[in-house]
Amino acid sequence: MAIEMELVGVRIQVPTNAPIMLLKERAEPHRVVPIYIGGPEAHAIDLALSEVETERPMTHDLFVEVIDRLGATPEQVIITELRERTFFADLYLRDATGEVVVISARPSDAVALAARTGMPIFAEDDLVDEAGIVEEEEGNEEEEMVEELRKFLDQVSPEDFGGES
Repeated sequence: MAIEMELVGVRIQVPTNAPIMLLKERAEPHRVVPIYIGGPEAHAIDLALSEVETERPMTHDLFVEVIDRLGATPEQVIITELRERTFFADLYLRDATGEVVVISARPSDAVALAARTGMPIFAEDDLVDEAGIVEEEEGNEEEEMVEELRKFLDQVSPEDFGGES
């Protein structure tokens, strides 16, 4: 079963300066899944969230245009698993005939597309159970999430998650 997630944003882990994409469970208990990503992907996600228009299409903007021109519709993203410290995702598109096509993708690329199209993001419940961080209490939501992530990140390194394939 998949859990609906919300893209919180991209943060930089100090002192390594490693970019991390943060996905937050929409329902209780609002677990946060941090995923290490590359710098270009972090920039692409940040541009989409900031609704910055670039002079020329960026790669993810181009891909959205190609999907549209082929008559396909972006349906959803599912972060499927965490295997050997690497996250995996599937991108679901409905083609011009109405058939759903599933494409394996890096989570950062799939989420960059979701940020541009508004398609929902999900994560498999086993993955959220394994990699999710539970927020402690309500209040200043972002400050609490950042503090919880700092505690978590003090105990891990980018090597603990591996790179995306």
